[in-house]
Amino acid sequence: MRALIFLFFILFIFNSSFSKDNQLKLGKQLVYKYNCLSCHDFTQKRTGPSFAEIAKKYGTSEEAVERVAKIIINPPSFMPPFKIPFSQAKAIARYVLTEGSKVKEKEKKVYNEDDYLDLESQFH
Repeated sequence: MRALIFLFFILFIFNSSFSKDNQLKLGKQLVYKYNCLSCHDFTQKRTGPSFAEIAKKYGTSEEAVERVAKIIINPPSFMPPFKIPFSQAKAIARYVLTEGSKVKEKEKKVYNEDDYLDLESQFH
């Protein structure tokens, strides 16, 4: 009996991570299908905020995914509303927040003062 419960637990964990990977792939496809990158970018503000700005504002929790998905379907601004199923909006939101948080982490790692300044060649 314990082995059966353990097996279900392992399958649940594997299925959860697998489905998130599938949602990220689907989200990426939908971002390109609905031409989101015509107004948004990964790092820079265009007509709309960048994915990095969105991730910074909302975070990457499941609650954030649902909140951004609702914004995609019924935006409060001049962004056009997307009449798509909530599951698709969640996939887009998960992709946007995940990719935006990656950009944010890369920006933290990129800047290193010693890479830009050669202190030994400075004349005082």
